Amino acid sequence: MGWIKDAKAAQLREEAERALKEGRYTFAPRLNTPMTQHNLSGSIAGWAEMIEMIESVGWQMQFWSVSTDPKGRPEAYPLFRRRA
Repeated sequence: MGWIKDAKAAQLREEAERALKEGRYTFAPRLNTPMTQHNLSGSIAGWAEMIEMIESVGWQMQFWSVSTDPKGRPEAYPLFRRRA
């Protein structure tokens, strides 16, 4: 992963760990699209890695919603639940 993707994944990991320590049962981050994302079909850089990072600390994705930001770029809104 590039350093920006690494930083985003690390930040999400910290937030996900903090949510667990606070005793929360759900975690709902926003995943934005990298500025370098091309308009072709394919994997959105960093999203899979961010999801894997969040799940690695004890969350499991339950729902997924995607919308666009004001500039028309995709944004994902996954909902994670505490893993049993």
